[in-house]
Amino acid sequence: MLHVSGESTVLLGICLVFCACSEPASERLSPTPSDSGLVVVDAAGRSLSFDRPPARVLSLVPSATAILVGLGVSDVLVGRTDFDTTAALRDLPSVGGGLQPDLERLVTLRPDLVIRFAGEQDTVTPRALAARGIPHLAVRPDRIEDVHAIVRQLGVVMGRVAKADLLIATLDRELAEVRRLVAARERVRVAYLLGGIPPWVAGSETYVADLLEVAGAANVFADLGDLYASVSLEELLTRDIDAFVVARGTVVSPRLRARAPVRGVSPDIELPGLGLGHAARALAEVLHPAAFR
Repeated sequence: MLHVSGESTVLLGICLVFCACSEPASERLSPTPSDSGLVVVDAAGRSLSFDRPPARVLSLVPSATAILVGLGVSDVLVGRTDFDTTAALRDLPSVGGGLQPDLERLVTLRPDLVIRFAGEQDTVTPRALAARGIPHLAVRPDRIEDVHAIVRQLGVVMGRVAKADLLIATLDRELAEVRRLVAARERVRVAYLLGGIPPWVAGSETYVADLLEVAGAANVFADLGDLYASVSLEELLTRDIDAFVVARGTVVSPRLRARAPVRGVSPDIELPGLGLGHAARALAEVLHPAAFR
């Protein structure tokens, strides 16, 4: 079915959801034709050739799992991670975390494709999968454009190209509508906090930064070199900030609360997938409430 060529707490949540990558999505996730079927190049630069859609899939990336559900192929899922808690997935056996999962449990599920994170956060899993002859596809949902690319690629792999195109069109329409509603509003200077001590913030090369731009905000840490990094309280207190944005339930220092308002949004914002349109709207509603009256 598939042939592979080439080798190519809060902080744990950051590693699982927010990954660093410098390659453009359009270069990383491009399907190309081949004599033996369809070839896709994953986020680790590996070529995978499919002659038919995989029938037993295990996704270690919650956003990719949700995309598979959105594509209408949830019946191929044979397992989940501890982070996949929706009703549609709860009854599936868990292999633990998305990084360094329980490999013994994974093997017993007999997947013919594993979708995993690409990156240095977990070098054990790809080697272990390769040693066991289990095909694996690496993805990196860093930016909104990456989400587009992953939806398109999974649509190709699963034989659901038309559905993938529809999902992408819907997401783009939702984002465009939010942009339209806040277009005339003055941008709010915000820092997105992910929690931690010291707090972690989102830099410019992240889908969170993309969402802030769509929602009519200016990311005060757009100059950050890293995708996500911890910054001192002193740095947060001295920056010109109108508001802090957090996922509801995130612990925020009283010193920061005294410095600027804290706007809470659904924790779903930290899942870079098909819900990004709703996440952008939720951000815009707390930052520009008058635009939605």
